[in-house]
Amino acid sequence: MGLSIHYTLLAGDALTSAEVRKLVARARVFALGLGVESVSPLIKVESDFPLAQEWVALPESDGGATHVNVPPDTGYVFNVTLGQDCESMLLGLCRYPAFVKYGGQTLPTKAGDGWRLRDACKTQYASMHGWEHFLRCHRTVIDLLNHWRTLGLQVRINDEGGYWPRRSEKALRESLGEMNGIVAALGGALKDDAGGLSVVSPIFQHPQFERLEAEGATRHRRKTRQAVKVIGKVARGK
Repeated sequence: MGLSIHYTLLAGDALTSAEVRKLVARARVFALGLGVESVSPLIKVESDFPLAQEWVALPESDGGATHVNVPPDTGYVFNVTLGQDCESMLLGLCRYPAFVKYGGQTLPTKAGDGWRLRDACKTQYASMHGWEHFLRCHRTVIDLLNHWRTLGLQVRINDEGGYWPRRSEKALRESLGEMNGIVAALGGALKDDAGGLSVVSPIFQHPQFERLEAEGATRHRRKTRQAVKVIGKVARGK
């Protein structure tokens, strides 16, 4: 849970593996020039790569769904560390199998039609170090993604903060305050109702936690109580 930027990079089916490597390497050079905390070396993806996974939703009889992971077959990626308490960001392109086996079934993945990468970057907790630090991290994620457009890729961005596509700092500030309040209120309520269970969240380290908790509890009291009941039942196995 937390304010994030979700994204998908799509390159189609025409590129060779060698061309993809060159393209991802060019994107890495751009990242190195943005003043981020660190950029990893280029990583060649093998079939057991634990990240960059797609998934297939498998409906269940109770109305829920099981998500079946689909690991990439091959590709090239790199990791960007944006700043303190901002989630790192995976960038690159991978190829995925057209089908995956699960429980004796062969399921279509809908991800085997070209080079792609789908992921998300949670920026919310960068705000523990002030608005300017958070804004820089959040904007850098958007800048990194938009650079792929100049390389000929299709880029899909879902910014939970409302900053993109209008680059609205006002909308982002409002969304951040709202989400910090929700998470602080929920974290505080869970601690009060923990019954000996450990409750851990970065929001507890926020320098304005008490104010955020009070504001969030006032604005979202009913929803917070409902969430605590559900989470408590799950944690206790009821």
